[in-house]
Amino acid sequence: MQGVGNDNDGILVLGATNIPWVLDAAIRRRFEKRIYIPLPDEIARLAIFKFNIGNTPHQLTEENFKDLAKKNRWFFWS
Repeated sequence: MQGVGNDNDGILVLGATNIPWVLDAAIRRRFEKRIYIPLPDEIARLAIFKFNIGNTPHQLTEENFKDLAKKNRWFFWS
């Protein structure tokens, strides 16, 4: 960010939002870099579901997991 100070060694200012279009333009201008992180694709969603269920006992089949991954395209993982 501009104007934070002269000695910025070891300082990181990070902002995150899933609705950047509602941020004031003055705030957006102060962040020099923008990194877009898209929603996970179907393969990543499948891995996330499996990771999060972990060792929890369940009766989900591989097809169930694939169906969950396919049907949750717009699910936000935050």
